[in-house]
Amino acid sequence: MSSYHYKAIDDSGRVVKGQLAAFNETDVELELKRRGLFLIESEAQRESLRSKWFGQRRVAGKMLIEFYHRFAQTLEIGLPILSSLEEIGGSLPCRALKNIIGEVQFAVEGGSSLYEAMHRYPRTFQPLDLAMISMGEKGGVLPKCLRDLAVYHEWKAEIRAIFKKALLYPAFISFAIAAVIGVWVGYVLPQMVKVLSELGVALPWVTTTLLEVSTFLQTEWTWLMSGVTLGAAGFGLYYRTDSGRLAVHRRLLGVPVLGGIACHMALTRLCHNFATMLSTGMTINAIFQTLSHRALGNRYLEDRLAAAHQEIERGESIAGGFEKAGGFPSLLLGAIRNGETTGTIDEAFKRMGEHFDREVKRATQTVVNTIEPVAIFGLGGVFGVIVLSILLPLYDVMGELGKAY
Repeated sequence: MSSYHYKAIDDSGRVVKGQLAAFNETDVELELKRRGLFLIESEAQRESLRSKWFGQRRVAGKMLIEFYHRFAQTLEIGLPILSSLEEIGGSLPCRALKNIIGEVQFAVEGGSSLYEAMHRYPRTFQPLDLAMISMGEKGGVLPKCLRDLAVYHEWKAEIRAIFKKALLYPAFISFAIAAVIGVWVGYVLPQMVKVLSELGVALPWVTTTLLEVSTFLQTEWTWLMSGVTLGAAGFGLYYRTDSGRLAVHRRLLGVPVLGGIACHMALTRLCHNFATMLSTGMTINAIFQTLSHRALGNRYLEDRLAAAHQEIERGESIAGGFEKAGGFPSLLLGAIRNGETTGTIDEAFKRMGEHFDREVKRATQTVVNTIEPVAIFGLGGVFGVIVLSILLPLYDVMGELGKAY
């Protein structure tokens, strides 16, 4: 959708100028007619270089959650979609989201479905969101789908907050260690060595090793930074490919502790989303197609999910498809098989989602509790080596002075 400057006249013949968001000039003319204006001329506003590079619309997760909650509430009390969008757009504080809501409202007024209007903004509305909204429109359960989306995004925000908390402490410790090493090894130690060399004191191996490392880093840092940059760029390009992402995510699942957390997070998304979409009436094919398209956060498990879908299309049961595809834990397979037998497969997925959710939180807290003593021990070790590199030669100096007297 572009922004158009227009010149129009009203019924009294007064010239009116303004700006309007529309897909083309025809939409501009139709919207002005709806407002009782007659278009004279319009011109699309050129997009500046700044807006191209820095004007990309990003909506915070909490704003999206609030949008889904308010949208569901207004629909539940009986407001039509257009009135709901107008009311929400006028009350939300996020300017980017307000603009998107206004453009979605304009598209719906022009005859588009809500799904078609929101589909134009993939950076804001994810494939899972769009699939749920499409299903809600077709099945007449849009308020419930919006409620489920709000709950799902709240869960994502909670998991993200847990990981931020888990990474905060080790990041602080790493920064402290880097700062200490930079000051002592880069400045204090060379000055001390210079003085000790003038006194003719033999330096211990700890001091000479640190000094050599410091000298190497100071003289070769450009090559080291270039190597790190090229390596990171190469890894980034490889990760962008489908095969690269698949290989990296598969290796990630094999990493001790962290691999288990990544696996449980992906399985939590799978189970919660599967249960939510199934409860709204989506078909099995639509659910598998949606979830296997970057909805789990792990490309390898998404590939296994697509393989399970192929097995189901060949006539296998859902549990049989998961089992033949491989990569899924036996606990999940047993729950799916029991759900198929009892006709409560949505409850089975919901129950397993809650189980894997608890496992993610428990494992993350375990990692946090483990990192703290390890980080303290590492920081103490660094300080110990640095202190030894300085105190040992000073001890030798004191010994020589004692012999002299």
